[in-house]
Amino acid sequence: MKKLLLTIAALLPALLAHSQEAESADNFAQLSIISRLEASPSFSTSGESHDFSFPGLLGESSLYTVFEGDISEHFSFLLCNHWLSTEPMSLYKDTFFYSNTTNWVDFLNFTYTVGFFSLTLGKDMIFTGGHENLPYDFDCHGKMLSSLWNNMPVYQWGASAAFELPWEENSIAVQMTTSPFGERSFASGLFVWSAKWDGRIGSWFRPLWSISIFQNDAENRSSIYPLVDISQRLGSERFHVDLQYRNAVGGDGEEKPLLIKGHSALAAIEYSNKAENLELFGRCNFEHCELGNNWIAGAGVHYYPLRGSKDLRLHAMAAWNSYDNFLTAAVGLSCNLNFGFRRCGGRTR
Repeated sequence: MKKLLLTIAALLPALLAHSQEAESADNFAQLSIISRLEASPSFSTSGESHDFSFPGLLGESSLYTVFEGDISEHFSFLLCNHWLSTEPMSLYKDTFFYSNTTNWVDFLNFTYTVGFFSLTLGKDMIFTGGHENLPYDFDCHGKMLSSLWNNMPVYQWGASAAFELPWEENSIAVQMTTSPFGERSFASGLFVWSAKWDGRIGSWFRPLWSISIFQNDAENRSSIYPLVDISQRLGSERFHVDLQYRNAVGGDGEEKPLLIKGHSALAAIEYSNKAENLELFGRCNFEHCELGNNWIAGAGVHYYPLRGSKDLRLHAMAAWNSYDNFLTAAVGLSCNLNFGFRRCGGRTR
């Protein structure tokens, strides 16, 4: 094991240097391999024992690949796979065309773009999620995020169409996907219809509003659940505040339904320094439903030790939620290796 760690430590700078070269090369496609290693102890804040333990010894350790690029001037593709997690069997148990679980294929879609119009077919994320869902999963800290983020199988098969509006950085989109309330993606006959506005007003206000209509009962197709998500980002790329509201909270889909009527309010703040190698962030989420109230709060730091690159990230965070009465900490690193692919016998874009 010691020799293996020393070998990895010796090869890592060379691989990261190749990664930075791949980003700058004239490529038509890029493969990213993202590994995350993390330790995550927990501390009980209730009862007399105040137990300290390592139930999540490997925290959110995982391995992803992202393969994306342009097939031609108008066609692009995205394939994102989640190969390993702390519960790897759960990723492969229900692999093909199951809609009530998250498996090893997150994204698999093709997009056709012409002018102000784009059409996407394949496996994609349901629009509802606001700014909380914008980062890839490997960039997130689940213990700090909402119950909907943690429980909703948001990667579904379907189609979406987007229209760029005349105003800069404003678009509207509509989408139809399979429903996470069905077991098999298309056999269940349950779908989700969504619409969203992704906008920018001035230089500091970015609204991301959506509504999704979920079919939630295979025996009663007329049974629906509307999920409204009103998310807005205020500030700049260096410093911003997110404010978000949803008219529901999330359940596990077993003892509690995936969508529980209630209210969820989220506030998040993020700051990065001028050198952009340090990010500080904090989040607070209040959820209210008939089952009671839940507070989720946390803060953390990201540090990028490589100058001019975010391919290597060190992170530390701590989060607490009132439902479990556990304080969870995490410390770890993420490594992103990029490999570019050129076209054969022709010019690249």
